[in-house]
Amino acid sequence: MGGRAFLQEFPPGSLPRLPTSLYALLKTRLLASLLTLYAIAVVPQEAPEKKDHGDIDFVVARSLNPGQEVTPEQVRRVLGAAKSIELEGNRTSNYAIEITHEEWSSTCTDPIHSERIYCQVDVKVCDDEEGVEGISVFHGYGDLGIIICSIAKTRGLSLNHKGLKIASPQPDPPMHLTTSPRAIFAFMGLSMDRWLKGFDTVEDTFKFAATSRFFDPRRLHVPSMRTFDKSVDGRNMYRDFLAWAQDKTPVQYTPEPYRDAVEEALEVFGKKAEWDAAAHERHVRAWLKNNFNGKLVAEWTSLGWRGVKAVMDDVRSSVGGERALVGMEIEEVKGLVLVSQRSLELSA
Repeated sequence: MGGRAFLQEFPPGSLPRLPTSLYALLKTRLLASLLTLYAIAVVPQEAPEKKDHGDIDFVVARSLNPGQEVTPEQVRRVLGAAKSIELEGNRTSNYAIEITHEEWSSTCTDPIHSERIYCQVDVKVCDDEEGVEGISVFHGYGDLGIIICSIAKTRGLSLNHKGLKIASPQPDPPMHLTTSPRAIFAFMGLSMDRWLKGFDTVEDTFKFAATSRFFDPRRLHVPSMRTFDKSVDGRNMYRDFLAWAQDKTPVQYTPEPYRDAVEEALEVFGKKAEWDAAAHERHVRAWLKNNFNGKLVAEWTSLGWRGVKAVMDDVRSSVGGERALVGMEIEEVKGLVLVSQRSLELSA
């Protein structure tokens, strides 16, 4: 996304920004071509009030030939691309599509500064309809997705087009809650019906984001939104939202009474037991690392590494596994170690 994939491939002026009327014309034509290969093909909604466009982004899923994946080469042929940067599988491929002089002159009065002109088309392949919906929602209407994700982040939630997650302490992976944009919107207090109606102005998107029950301008700051592969620096719409939000007074928004959003999300999405089990497992690992390790056993027994291993294995066997040690006083653990050393008749 962004229209920069072919800047080194063509002479200067060959990749002009597209006026909205030409963008719409090309989008309609190319969408029809993609629908000869895919059951689902959409373009995420553009930012309101946008005057021109750097590229056209398509999101597709479900080959019309069941059991047979569409190849980037097939996409290149149906789009009639002059050049392409093709990636297999569920990734984004880039295509350079020539714009005819007739298409340009019928939609734009600006002169053409190159013999041939092109537009960049990006085609992102998804597994299924829910994947398409995720990208359409969180990459639609300019930076609205980034704004919604930043509101979620103020409550300890991690959100992007792949779904809603909660960060776990290292080295555990994040706890995945849901991939459904509709379920995410419902949890955040946002109306999917309102989103589907669209927005006429940028401020309309700001007002929509502010209807989230988690919106509180006092919590907002400028984070680095790595999930979108871009820094917030340079995202003008997001910066404008921050300025707009800070102008809101407490009378103009009503944050819900504080409740831990992470705990609530775990309950709502049925992940509380899994989260608690993972937390307990982390506690067990940390306890054993600190209270039953080779360094301590070597210190207590003055044995080399072979002897230390033999003693630790014997202690594990004697108590029915090392997890049975968790919660014991350190002196009790030391006593078990020394008993094992004697029973194994090991000395320094």
